[in-house]
Amino acid sequence: MTAASSRAATLPRSGPGTEASTRPSLQRALRERMRRWMRRGSGPEAQPIRLPQRRIYVLPTATGWSLFITLAVMLIASLNYNLSLGYMLTFLLGGVFVVHMVQSWRALLGLEIALRPQGEVFAGGTAAFLVELRDDSGRERIGITVGPLDEDHATGHHVSIDVAAHAMGSELLRLPAPRRGWHAVGRLRVECRAPLGWVRAWSYIEPDAQAIVYPQAIDSMAPPPAPGPIADQGVSQRPGREEFAGLRSYQPSDSPRQIAWKQLARGGPMMSKQFVGGTGADLVFDWASLPAHMNPEMRLSQITAWVVAARHRGLATTLRLPNRELGPGRTPRHHEACLQALALFGDPRH
Repeated sequence: MTAASSRAATLPRSGPGTEASTRPSLQRALRERMRRWMRRGSGPEAQPIRLPQRRIYVLPTATGWSLFITLAVMLIASLNYNLSLGYMLTFLLGGVFVVHMVQSWRALLGLEIALRPQGEVFAGGTAAFLVELRDDSGRERIGITVGPLDEDHATGHHVSIDVAAHAMGSELLRLPAPRRGWHAVGRLRVECRAPLGWVRAWSYIEPDAQAIVYPQAIDSMAPPPAPGPIADQGVSQRPGREEFAGLRSYQPSDSPRQIAWKQLARGGPMMSKQFVGGTGADLVFDWASLPAHMNPEMRLSQITAWVVAARHRGLATTLRLPNRELGPGRTPRHHEACLQALALFGDPRH
Protein backbone atom coordinates (compact mmCIF):
# COMPACT_ATOMS: atom_id res chain seq x y z
CA MET A 1 0.00 0.00 0.00
CA THR A 2 1.42 3.38 -0.96
CA ALA A 3 1.63 6.41 1.34
CA ALA A 4 -1.04 8.22 -0.68
CA SER A 5 -3.47 5.32 -0.40
CA SER A 6 -2.77 5.04 3.34
CA ARG A 7 -3.58 8.72 3.86
CA ALA A 8 -6.74 8.32 1.79
CA ALA A 9 -7.85 5.38 3.95
CA THR A 10 -7.49 7.39 7.16
CA LEU A 11 -9.36 10.45 5.93
CA PRO A 12 -13.09 10.63 6.88
CA ARG A 13 -15.34 9.85 4.00
CA SER A 14 -17.87 12.42 2.91
CA GLY A 15 -20.98 11.88 0.91
CA PRO A 16 -24.67 12.69 0.66
CA GLY A 17 -25.42 10.75 3.84
CA THR A 18 -22.77 12.64 5.83
CA GLU A 19 -24.00 16.01 4.60
CA ALA A 20 -27.59 15.10 5.44
CA SER A 21 -26.62 14.09 9.00
CA THR A 22 -24.62 17.26 9.68
CA ARG A 23 -27.23 19.60 8.22
CA PRO A 24 -29.79 19.26 11.11
CA SER A 25 -27.11 19.84 13.75
CA LEU A 26 -25.91 22.92 11.89
CA GLN A 27 -29.45 24.23 11.64
CA ARG A 28 -30.00 23.70 15.37
CA ALA A 29 -26.76 25.51 16.19
CA LEU A 30 -27.68 28.47 13.99
CA ARG A 31 -31.21 28.57 15.44
CA GLU A 32 -29.89 28.55 19.01
CA ARG A 33 -27.36 31.27 18.17
CA MET A 34 -30.13 33.41 16.71
CA ARG A 35 -32.27 32.88 19.80
CA ARG A 36 -29.44 33.97 22.12
CA TRP A 37 -29.00 37.09 20.03
CA MET A 38 -32.73 37.81 20.12
CA ARG A 39 -32.87 37.25 23.86
CA ARG A 40 -30.17 39.91 24.48
CA GLY A 41 -29.34 38.66 27.94
CA SER A 42 -28.81 35.58 30.06
CA GLY A 43 -30.40 34.18 33.18
CA PRO A 44 -33.89 34.41 34.62
CA GLU A 45 -35.73 37.73 34.55
CA ALA A 46 -37.54 39.41 37.43
CA GLN A 47 -41.31 39.27 37.18
CA PRO A 48 -43.54 40.66 35.85
CA ILE A 49 -41.83 40.86 32.46
CA ARG A 50 -42.89 43.70 30.19
CA LEU A 51 -42.23 43.27 26.46
CA PRO A 52 -40.66 46.41 24.92
CA GLN A 53 -40.49 47.20 21.22
CA ARG A 54 -36.93 45.93 20.75
CA ARG A 55 -37.80 42.39 21.93
CA ILE A 56 -40.66 41.72 19.51
CA TYR A 57 -39.99 40.15 16.10
CA VAL A 58 -42.37 39.79 13.18
CA LEU A 59 -42.20 37.46 10.16
CA PRO A 60 -44.78 35.88 7.85
CA THR A 61 -45.92 32.36 8.57
CA ALA A 62 -45.91 29.62 5.92
CA THR A 63 -49.37 30.81 4.88
CA GLY A 64 -48.12 34.37 4.80
CA TRP A 65 -45.19 33.52 2.55
CA SER A 66 -47.54 31.67 0.19
CA LEU A 67 -49.78 34.71 0.07
CA PHE A 68 -46.80 36.99 -0.52
CA ILE A 69 -45.68 34.92 -3.51
CA THR A 70 -49.24 34.86 -4.83
CA LEU A 71 -49.48 38.63 -4.58
CA ALA A 72 -46.18 39.00 -6.44
CA VAL A 73 -47.49 36.79 -9.26
CA MET A 74 -50.77 38.73 -9.35
CA LEU A 75 -48.87 42.03 -9.57
CA ILE A 76 -46.72 40.79 -12.47
CA ALA A 77 -49.80 39.52 -14.31
CA SER A 78 -51.61 42.82 -13.75
CA LEU A 79 -48.62 44.75 -15.13
CA ASN A 80 -48.39 42.53 -18.21
CA TYR A 81 -52.09 42.62 -19.07
CA ASN A 82 -52.93 46.03 -17.56
CA LEU A 83 -55.69 44.62 -15.33
CA SER A 84 -57.26 47.31 -13.18
CA LEU A 85 -59.12 44.80 -11.02
CA GLY A 86 -55.87 42.87 -10.61
CA TYR A 87 -54.15 46.01 -9.29
CA MET A 88 -57.01 46.67 -6.89
CA LEU A 89 -57.10 43.13 -5.47
CA THR A 90 -53.32 42.95 -5.17
CA PHE A 91 -52.98 46.23 -3.30
CA LEU A 92 -56.05 45.49 -1.16
CA LEU A 93 -54.62 42.18 0.04
CA GLY A 94 -51.19 43.76 0.42
CA GLY A 95 -52.68 46.47 2.61
CA VAL A 96 -54.43 43.87 4.76
CA PHE A 97 -51.10 42.05 5.06
CA VAL A 98 -49.36 45.19 6.33
CA VAL A 99 -52.17 45.95 8.80
CA HIS A 100 -51.95 42.35 10.01
CA MET A 101 -48.25 42.81 10.76
CA VAL A 102 -48.93 45.94 12.79
CA GLN A 103 -51.80 44.37 14.74
CA SER A 104 -49.82 41.23 15.62
CA TRP A 105 -46.89 43.36 16.74
CA ARG A 106 -49.12 45.64 18.85
CA ALA A 107 -50.70 42.60 20.52
CA LEU A 108 -47.38 41.89 22.27
CA LEU A 109 -46.14 45.45 22.76
CA GLY A 110 -46.20 46.41 26.45
CA LEU A 111 -47.69 43.09 27.55
CA GLU A 112 -46.90 42.10 31.15
CA ILE A 113 -46.21 38.41 31.81
CA ALA A 114 -45.83 36.55 35.12
CA LEU A 115 -45.70 32.84 35.97
CA ARG A 116 -46.42 31.31 39.38
CA PRO A 117 -46.09 27.62 40.39
CA GLN A 118 -49.33 25.88 41.34
CA GLY A 119 -49.89 22.73 43.38
CA GLU A 120 -47.40 19.95 43.98
CA VAL A 121 -45.66 17.73 41.46
CA PHE A 122 -43.72 14.47 41.69
CA ALA A 123 -40.87 13.40 39.43
CA GLY A 124 -42.14 12.08 36.14
CA GLY A 125 -45.26 14.24 36.24
CA THR A 126 -46.03 17.72 34.96
CA ALA A 127 -45.37 20.98 36.80
CA ALA A 128 -48.21 23.48 36.63
CA PHE A 129 -47.53 27.22 36.33
CA LEU A 130 -50.23 29.87 36.27
CA VAL A 131 -49.50 32.21 33.34
CA GLU A 132 -50.85 35.71 33.97
CA LEU A 133 -51.01 38.26 31.14
CA ARG A 134 -51.96 41.84 31.97
CA ASP A 135 -52.82 44.80 29.73
CA ASP A 136 -52.46 48.39 30.96
CA SER A 137 -52.63 50.11 27.56
CA GLY A 138 -56.34 49.75 26.85
CA ARG A 139 -55.89 47.38 23.89
CA GLU A 140 -57.61 44.03 23.60
CA ARG A 141 -55.14 41.22 22.94
CA ILE A 142 -56.42 38.03 21.33
CA GLY A 143 -54.72 34.70 20.70
CA ILE A 144 -51.57 35.14 22.79
CA THR A 145 -49.75 31.79 22.96
CA VAL A 146 -47.15 30.92 25.62
CA GLY A 147 -45.08 27.73 25.56
CA PRO A 148 -41.58 26.20 25.34
CA LEU A 149 -39.34 27.15 22.43
CA ASP A 150 -39.43 23.92 20.42
CA GLU A 151 -42.89 22.90 21.52
CA ASP A 152 -45.18 21.26 19.03
CA HIS A 153 -48.66 22.57 19.77
CA ALA A 154 -50.07 19.10 19.21
CA THR A 155 -48.48 17.89 22.47
CA GLY A 156 -50.44 20.37 24.57
CA HIS A 157 -47.55 21.99 26.49
CA HIS A 158 -48.70 25.50 25.64
CA VAL A 159 -51.56 27.85 26.50
CA SER A 160 -53.58 30.33 24.47
CA ILE A 161 -54.90 33.38 26.35
CA ASP A 162 -57.16 36.29 25.41
CA VAL A 163 -56.71 39.50 27.40
CA ALA A 164 -59.36 42.21 27.54
CA ALA A 165 -58.42 45.90 27.70
CA HIS A 166 -57.23 46.97 31.18
CA ALA A 167 -57.68 43.40 32.41
CA MET A 168 -55.77 40.20 33.10
CA GLY A 169 -56.02 36.75 31.53
CA SER A 170 -54.62 33.56 33.00
CA GLU A 171 -54.24 29.88 32.13
CA LEU A 172 -52.35 26.89 33.55
CA LEU A 173 -49.20 25.93 31.67
CA ARG A 174 -48.10 22.34 32.30
CA LEU A 175 -44.47 21.41 31.65
CA PRO A 176 -42.78 18.00 32.02
CA ALA A 177 -40.84 17.53 35.27
CA PRO A 178 -38.67 14.42 34.84
CA ARG A 179 -36.37 14.90 37.87
CA ARG A 180 -36.71 15.84 41.52
CA GLY A 181 -35.46 19.16 42.87
CA TRP A 182 -36.03 22.69 41.66
CA HIS A 183 -37.62 22.81 38.21
CA ALA A 184 -37.17 26.15 36.45
CA VAL A 185 -39.56 27.21 33.73
CA GLY A 186 -36.68 27.93 31.37
CA ARG A 187 -36.99 29.94 28.18
CA LEU A 188 -40.46 30.40 26.75
CA ARG A 189 -41.83 31.82 23.53
CA VAL A 190 -44.69 34.31 23.57
CA GLU A 191 -46.31 34.74 20.17
CA CYS A 192 -49.39 36.02 18.42
CA ARG A 193 -50.75 35.04 14.98
CA ALA A 194 -54.07 36.82 15.27
CA PRO A 195 -56.21 37.86 13.53
CA LEU A 196 -55.64 35.93 10.25
CA GLY A 197 -52.58 33.73 10.83
CA TRP A 198 -50.59 35.27 7.98
CA VAL A 199 -48.03 36.87 10.30
CA ARG A 200 -46.27 35.63 13.43
CA ALA A 201 -45.10 38.10 16.08
CA TRP A 202 -43.05 36.58 18.88
CA SER A 203 -40.66 37.24 21.74
CA TYR A 204 -38.49 35.12 24.05
CA ILE A 205 -38.68 35.33 27.84
CA GLU A 206 -37.07 33.49 30.77
CA PRO A 207 -39.06 34.13 33.98
CA ASP A 208 -37.53 33.51 37.39
CA ALA A 209 -40.35 31.10 38.28
CA GLN A 210 -39.54 27.61 39.51
CA ALA A 211 -41.41 24.76 41.16
CA ILE A 212 -40.11 22.14 43.55
CA VAL A 213 -40.47 18.58 42.26
CA TYR A 214 -40.81 15.86 44.88
CA PRO A 215 -39.27 12.40 44.36
CA GLN A 216 -41.44 9.86 42.59
CA ALA A 217 -43.53 8.01 45.16
CA ILE A 218 -42.72 4.35 44.48
CA ASP A 219 -43.80 1.96 47.21
CA SER A 220 -41.36 -0.92 46.81
CA MET A 221 -42.03 -2.09 50.38
CA ALA A 222 -45.21 -2.53 52.42
CA PRO A 223 -46.79 0.84 53.29
CA PRO A 224 -46.71 1.72 57.00
CA PRO A 225 -50.12 0.95 58.58
CA ALA A 226 -51.22 2.87 61.64
CA PRO A 227 -50.81 1.34 64.10
CA GLY A 228 -48.89 -1.87 63.42
CA PRO A 229 -45.59 -3.66 64.06
CA ILE A 230 -43.55 -2.21 61.20
CA ALA A 231 -40.32 -1.28 62.93
CA ASP A 232 -38.49 -3.91 60.92
CA GLN A 233 -39.34 -2.01 57.74
CA GLY A 234 -37.65 1.23 58.76
CA VAL A 235 -40.64 2.71 60.62
CA SER A 236 -40.94 2.94 64.40
CA GLN A 237 -43.89 4.13 66.46
CA ARG A 238 -44.56 6.66 69.17
CA PRO A 239 -47.86 7.08 71.04
CA GLY A 240 -50.00 9.95 69.81
CA ARG A 241 -52.97 11.90 71.19
CA GLU A 242 -56.19 13.03 69.58
CA GLU A 243 -56.30 16.65 68.39
CA PHE A 244 -57.96 18.83 65.77
CA ALA A 245 -55.99 18.70 62.51
CA GLY A 246 -58.09 20.95 60.26
CA LEU A 247 -61.00 20.83 57.84
CA ARG A 248 -61.57 18.73 54.76
CA SER A 249 -64.31 18.41 52.15
CA TYR A 250 -67.57 16.94 53.38
CA GLN A 251 -68.34 13.32 52.49
CA PRO A 252 -71.79 11.70 52.73
CA SER A 253 -70.44 9.10 55.18
CA ASP A 254 -69.32 11.76 57.71
CA SER A 255 -71.09 12.00 61.03
CA PRO A 256 -73.14 15.16 61.73
CA ARG A 257 -70.86 15.80 64.72
CA GLN A 258 -67.94 16.21 62.33
CA ILE A 259 -69.56 18.99 60.26
CA ALA A 260 -68.11 22.48 60.77
CA TRP A 261 -71.43 24.17 61.50
CA LYS A 262 -69.89 27.57 62.30
CA GLN A 263 -68.25 27.81 58.90
CA LEU A 264 -71.46 26.67 57.20
CA ALA A 265 -73.44 29.34 59.09
CA ARG A 266 -71.04 32.03 57.85
CA GLY A 267 -71.91 31.08 54.26
CA GLY A 268 -68.90 28.87 53.60
CA PRO A 269 -68.91 25.44 51.94
CA MET A 270 -69.85 22.33 53.88
CA MET A 271 -66.67 21.00 55.53
CA SER A 272 -65.91 18.26 58.04
CA LYS A 273 -63.62 18.46 61.04
CA GLN A 274 -60.63 16.12 60.98
CA PHE A 275 -59.04 14.70 64.13
CA VAL A 276 -55.88 12.66 64.21
CA GLY A 277 -53.74 10.75 66.66
CA GLY A 278 -56.28 9.24 69.06
CA THR A 279 -55.58 5.57 68.48
CA GLY A 280 -52.87 6.05 65.86
CA ALA A 281 -49.13 6.17 66.18
CA ASP A 282 -46.31 8.59 65.49
CA LEU A 283 -44.16 7.12 62.71
CA VAL A 284 -40.44 7.59 62.24
CA PHE A 285 -39.13 7.25 58.70
CA ASP A 286 -35.42 6.52 59.11
CA TRP A 287 -33.08 6.59 56.10
CA ALA A 288 -30.55 4.32 57.84
CA SER A 289 -33.14 1.62 58.56
CA LEU A 290 -33.90 0.89 54.92
CA PRO A 291 -32.30 -2.16 53.26
CA ALA A 292 -28.70 -1.73 52.14
CA HIS A 293 -29.45 -2.80 48.56
CA MET A 294 -31.63 0.29 47.98
CA ASN A 295 -29.78 3.12 46.23
CA PRO A 296 -30.40 6.75 47.31
CA GLU A 297 -33.10 7.41 44.71
CA MET A 298 -34.98 4.24 45.68
CA ARG A 299 -34.82 5.26 49.34
CA LEU A 300 -36.13 8.73 48.53
CA SER A 301 -38.99 7.25 46.50
CA GLN A 302 -39.92 4.81 49.28
CA ILE A 303 -39.86 7.45 52.04
CA THR A 304 -41.86 9.79 49.83
CA ALA A 305 -44.54 7.13 49.42
CA TRP A 306 -44.63 6.68 53.21
CA VAL A 307 -44.90 10.43 53.86
CA VAL A 308 -47.74 10.78 51.35
CA ALA A 309 -49.60 7.85 52.91
CA ALA A 310 -49.11 9.25 56.43
CA ARG A 311 -50.33 12.67 55.33
CA HIS A 312 -53.43 11.13 53.80
CA ARG A 313 -54.19 9.29 57.06
CA GLY A 314 -53.39 12.28 59.29
CA LEU A 315 -50.56 10.59 61.22
CA ALA A 316 -47.71 12.30 63.02
CA THR A 317 -44.34 11.56 61.45
CA THR A 318 -40.65 12.12 62.01
CA LEU A 319 -38.21 12.14 59.10
CA ARG A 320 -34.59 11.16 59.68
CA LEU A 321 -32.13 11.81 56.87
CA PRO A 322 -28.32 11.61 57.01
CA ASN A 323 -28.02 15.39 57.21
CA ARG A 324 -31.16 16.46 59.12
CA GLU A 325 -34.20 15.43 61.13
CA LEU A 326 -37.72 16.85 60.90
CA GLY A 327 -40.56 16.31 63.32
CA PRO A 328 -42.49 14.94 64.93
CA GLY A 329 -45.45 16.67 63.34
CA ARG A 330 -48.73 15.96 61.64
CA THR A 331 -49.69 19.31 60.13
CA PRO A 332 -49.77 19.88 56.36
CA ARG A 333 -46.85 22.28 56.73
CA HIS A 334 -44.75 19.57 58.41
CA HIS A 335 -45.47 17.02 55.69
CA GLU A 336 -44.69 19.63 53.04
CA ALA A 337 -41.36 20.34 54.74
CA CYS A 338 -40.59 16.59 54.72
CA LEU A 339 -41.33 16.33 51.00
CA GLN A 340 -39.17 19.37 50.29
CA ALA A 341 -36.29 17.87 52.26
CA LEU A 342 -36.58 14.68 50.23
CA ALA A 343 -36.74 16.64 46.97
CA LEU A 344 -33.62 18.67 47.76
CA PHE A 345 -31.63 15.82 49.30
CA GLY A 346 -28.05 16.00 48.06
CA ASP A 347 -28.44 19.52 46.66
CA PRO A 348 -25.34 21.47 47.80
CA ARG A 349 -27.32 24.70 47.83
CA HIS A 350 -29.55 23.44 50.68
